[in-house]
Amino acid sequence: QTKGEKMENKYNITDAELEIMKELWENKQLSLNELTEKLNEKEPRNKNTIKTLLYRLIEKGAVKSINKNQKENEFKANISKEKYLKKENQSFLNKLYNGNTSNMLLNFVENKEISKEELKKLIEMIED
Repeated sequence: QTKGEKMENKYNITDAELEIMKELWENKQLSLNELTEKLNEKEPRNKNTIKTLLYRLIEKGAVKSINKNQKENEFKANISKEKYLKKENQSFLNKLYNGNTSNMLLNFVENKEISKEELKKLIEMIED
């Protein structure tokens, strides 16, 4: 297994775990109670389920636990949102388009899944 393959497999984050990661990226550091409260604003969730997901993320190395005091730990993302998105984007490209960005963009344009405004913005980004 190469270094790239190890990195790709390192953070195999599920959709449910991703919701926790989003909160940690947005809030930097949260206790289990704070995290539960934030997640429950969007959709009711069981605190024990959240705790289980948190500990899975810790095992995967995506989250670290910080001792706030003897009674309570806080949790912090151990991978930046940008690094995670880069890895996921590359994985998506590799799985569906053999790593070829132009094939993906052509597919979006041909299927009208990208607006003219978005296309203009992409062209501007390429020209810059």
